[in-house]
Amino acid sequence: MIASLDDYRTQSEWTDPGPFADRVREIPPDPVAVVRAVSGFLMHPMLAPMRGVAVPERAIGDRLVRSTEGILARVLARDGRPLTQERPPEARAFPVCAGFARVATAVFRAHGVPARCRVGFAAYFDPGHFEDHWVAEVWRGSAWQLLDAQLDRETTASLAAAFRPHDVPRGQFLDASTAWRRMRAGDIDPGRLGLSPLGLTGAWFAAGNVMLDAAALNKEEMLPWEKWSIGRELVRGSEVPEPWAERFDGVAAQLAGAPDAATAARVYRESDWLRVTPTVLSFGDGEPVELPIHEPSAARAT
Repeated sequence: MIASLDDYRTQSEWTDPGPFADRVREIPPDPVAVVRAVSGFLMHPMLAPMRGVAVPERAIGDRLVRSTEGILARVLARDGRPLTQERPPEARAFPVCAGFARVATAVFRAHGVPARCRVGFAAYFDPGHFEDHWVAEVWRGSAWQLLDAQLDRETTASLAAAFRPHDVPRGQFLDASTAWRRMRAGDIDPGRLGLSPLGLTGAWFAAGNVMLDAAALNKEEMLPWEKWSIGRELVRGSEVPEPWAERFDGVAAQLAGAPDAATAARVYRESDWLRVTPTVLSFGDGEPVELPIHEPSAARAT
């Protein structure tokens, strides 16, 4: 379990690039360079149609790959050039936002720079809504800075974003605990939190992201649709029972913003219901499936 800032300098099981470590270190640990590189060899499968790109049949399963090693294996099998060179869309891997955050985090950690994945909600995709999203958070000497490696030049321009992808304002990306607290205070309607295009919004969604973010802060980076513990009961249309809502209140009060490693570790240690279990309930293919998190076909598929 993490204990200090230095723990974020090393890879987790899921950010470890494995045999591709040297290839990852070709990318400089500069936030601008990381966004440019990662957005040049990955493409979000929901963004592809907007760019006139058909996701290749061989890439349909990319979104289900949890490990950085597995994602990079797919990228490099399709185009073996250095990761600093932009690929044509058909030669890229197609993970969801969590994959972008995980790979970007891996790059910084490969250079010994503290970094971590954050789970929450972005305000910049659909005005009026806070859409489910993951970003990377990198230590910049005295503070944590948010970075969205999914925002390439074209996407940033299409969103008319008034910020730089390597320095996302915290008002534009709400970590899950901050979003939960604002929702509970009545500042954000629960119906504005989640995946609005799919009709997946509500307090139940926000609570699930609090769990995912707590795990990611402790270097257990899951997939967005994986649930465990009380999370198994937090599904579309469900209510968060008040006793459980109060538990989430307590966690969110400590993890909102940019918590230090010691706080993140203590909250995770003291709340056993937050901790990832050996198996998770996955909604990756729509219907829930119980999966062991170390199952090769689910976690490290190449």
